Amino acid sequence: MMSFRYSYSKRPLLLPLIIALTGLLLFSYGAKADKRQDVDGAGDHPAVKRVAGSFIRTFERDDFAQIMLPAGTLDLRTRAYSADLTVEGEHLRMIYEFTDPDISPLRVHRSYLHTLEEQGFDILFRGEGDELVSAGRSANFLTQHRHLAANGPIQVRDHVYYILAQKPAEALTVSVSTYLFAGNNPRGTGVTVNVVTEEAMDVSMEHRPLTSNEMADSLIESGRVAIQDILFAFDSDEILPESADSLSTIATLLQEQPELRLLVVGHTDDVGDFDYNLRLSLQRATAVVSYLQQRHNVDSARLQASGAGMMAPIASNRNEAGRSLNRRVELVEIRAR
Repeated sequence: MMSFRYSYSKRPLLLPLIIALTGLLLFSYGAKADKRQDVDGAGDHPAVKRVAGSFIRTFERDDFAQIMLPAGTLDLRTRAYSADLTVEGEHLRMIYEFTDPDISPLRVHRSYLHTLEEQGFDILFRGEGDELVSAGRSANFLTQHRHLAANGPIQVRDHVYYILAQKPAEALTVSVSTYLFAGNNPRGTGVTVNVVTEEAMDVSMEHRPLTSNEMADSLIESGRVAIQDILFAFDSDEILPESADSLSTIATLLQEQPELRLLVVGHTDDVGDFDYNLRLSLQRATAVVSYLQQRHNVDSARLQASGAGMMAPIASNRNEAGRSLNRRVELVEIRAR
């Protein structure tokens, strides 16, 4: 679902300058500028890679949200944008900083603009500096909206640039805000990227809980069974209370088949750092094993925890429906040797 009021302002680009700047600021596909500096669990969205030399200082994720993004200039007298775009779906927000303080916001802005166009995004609105606002400083364009600027006490100067883009084929909406940090802060240029993967909210039960017989049949037929009703707190190995029924069913399966031994494997989607997801998947599998041992008196010798991270998806990670399926726990039969 989306609502869209549109006003388009386009400014001619200097193509030679864009090409030159893009050559200087190549995007980093896969390799991170300095992985050690990314906040724990952070990672680029697959469709919107970072500019080389930056790291993620803030990473926020909401599985489903309604987000309004500016699609026109800001009128400070009314505190309203001349046009806006509202989308619903998974929302990711990343704030990047650059390790080199001499990299200018304009160069970064032009690199994002060129690369989004190259990847097939439609540029719905873009602006540079004072053209973003009427009767005010360009920084107000960002600070007026809670998703566009940096968090906390850090403010932005007048070196402000903005892009709103969409890729309908992948239901993606992206905003990119580029700015300078204020004061004597040496970190220089900052970028705030919002990515919304549009979808309608599913108000029905996503998964029907499996019975112990269905689990047993799947183990016989394929050697494994995916359990998607074991839920965890966000970015945590804390098992949520609504997981109790599925965990009780696993315990029943083990009681009905006293010779059965299981490998409990945690799986994640591809959002975030590879190593972080691998670690989180193992922690969640370990939590399941501990739960079964402590709550259902399952012999520890019959269970072994393992984590696969994002390495074995069962659906596409391009949309939230697929990522939801990939966040799961699997039971794999361990046969006696």
